[in-house]
Amino acid sequence: MTLSSFHSCFSLLVFIVYGLVFQVHELHSAPLKVMGPPGPITVAMGKDAVLPCRFSPAQSMQDMEVTWFREQLVPFVHRYKGGRDQNGNQMLEYVGRTELWKDGLAMGSVNLKIFDVQLSDRGNYTCFVDNGSDYDEAVVELKVTASGSVPLVALERYQDGGIRVSCRSAGWYPRPQVLWRDPHGQHLPSLSESVTQDQSSLFAVESSIILTRGTKQNVSCWVRHDLDGQERGSEFYISDPFFHNAHPLTIALGIVSVAVVVLLIFAVYLFKIKGYRVAEIEKQAEELVKVVLDSDTAHCRLVLSDDCRSVRQEGKLQDIPDNPKRFDFWRCVLGREGFTSGRCYWEVEVDNRGGWAVGVCREDVKRKGEIILKPEEGFWVVGQWEGHYQALTSLDRTSLSEIQNPKRIRVFLNYEEGRVSFFGVNENMHIFTFQETSFEGKTVYPWFWLWSGTLLRMCP
Repeated sequence: MTLSSFHSCFSLLVFIVYGLVFQVHELHSAPLKVMGPPGPITVAMGKDAVLPCRFSPAQSMQDMEVTWFREQLVPFVHRYKGGRDQNGNQMLEYVGRTELWKDGLAMGSVNLKIFDVQLSDRGNYTCFVDNGSDYDEAVVELKVTASGSVPLVALERYQDGGIRVSCRSAGWYPRPQVLWRDPHGQHLPSLSESVTQDQSSLFAVESSIILTRGTKQNVSCWVRHDLDGQERGSEFYISDPFFHNAHPLTIALGIVSVAVVVLLIFAVYLFKIKGYRVAEIEKQAEELVKVVLDSDTAHCRLVLSDDCRSVRQEGKLQDIPDNPKRFDFWRCVLGREGFTSGRCYWEVEVDNRGGWAVGVCREDVKRKGEIILKPEEGFWVVGQWEGHYQALTSLDRTSLSEIQNPKRIRVFLNYEEGRVSFFGVNENMHIFTFQETSFEGKTVYPWFWLWSGTLLRMCP
C-alpha cells in the first residue's frame, strides 16, 4: 500500500468515526419527548386495560425512571426505576394490579397494564419519564364501561285503553339509553323513564310504554350506551285477548301535589351562611397585597409575564440557570414578598382548563425533587385536579365537591392566629380554611402550581 492510499484510508476511517460520534451526540442531546394515544382508552369493567405510552429517542433504561400516576407523583400507580419495579409508595388500590410491559422498553415503549379494571379506575393517568437530565409526560384517559342485565319486561296494568308495559335493566355504566322498537325497527316514544345509580356508581333504568291493539302488539325493549355501542334487548308479543278488558277508565282520579322543601337547598343555604361568617372575620384583614412572582423560584417549564404578574406553563424547558431557590420537579413558583406577621390577602384569576393549586408555603419547604403538598411539609393549599376541587390537608385530601369552577380565588393569611382561608370572589363563597396553623416563626410566601393548559393571573 502506498503512502497516498494509506492517508486516504485513514481519512475515511476518521470521517466514519466522527460521523458515529456526531450521531451519538445528537441522539443524547435530542430533547426527551413522551407521547400517549390520540384519544381515550375504553375498557369494559372486569377486563384488563393497557395504557399506551412511548418516548423518544429510545435509550438505555438503566438510568431511566418511569412513573405512572394520577393526581400526584406520590403515592403512584406504578414506578419503574433502576432497572426494576418500585412498589414502596404504590397506591393501595393498585397493589398487585399493575404491570409495566418490559418487552418494549428498549424501543421506548412504557405501556402500563391494569388488571381487572373497576369503575374507580376511570380517569386520567400521567405517564412521566425522567432520564436524569430531562423529563416529559403525557396524559392518557381511561374510560370504563359496564354492560348490564338483559332487560326484564313486565305487564303492569290496563291504562288509557291499552296495556302498560315496563322494561327494567341494571348494572350499566355510563348512563344507558332505553329504546322501544316496533317490528320494523322504528323507535316508539316511551311513557316514562327513570334512572337510578347505586353505591358502586352503576346505573339502573326503567321505562314504560302503553301498547294498544294492532301493530304495536309485537315490540322489543333495548338498553344501550353510546360509549362502545354495547346493547341488550328483549322482544315480546301480546296476544289479542289481553286487550279485551283494556277499556277507557270512567272514573277520574284527582291528584293533589304537595310542595316539599328540599333539604339540599337548606344545606346550601347553611353552607353560604357559614362562608359569610368566616368572610366577616377575615374582612378585618384590610391589607390587599400586590403579589409579584419571583422568577428565581419558577420551575423551568413556567413562563412569567414581563411584569411577573401572570404565569403559564410552556411545553418546552426554559434555558434558565438553576439555583437553590428554584423548584426543579413540581411546576411551582412563589411570590417575591414573604410575610412574618399581620393579616393580608391577595386574589388570583384561574383558568379552569387545566389543573392548578394556590396557597402559601414556608420558606424552608423542599424545592428539589419530589415534594408532598400537605401542612406537615409546610404547604397550605387548595386546588383543582381532573375537575375535582380539594384541600390538601393530608395524603387523603379533603374533597370540596360543592365548589363549582371559581374564576377568582381570594387567599387570606392571618399569621398570628395561624389561619389560611380561601374564598371564591365572584360566587361570594367560602371554599376552605386551615385552622390553628403553625408557621414556626418562619417567613410564609404566596405559592402557585400549574398543570398543562393553565394560566394564573394576579389581581388586580
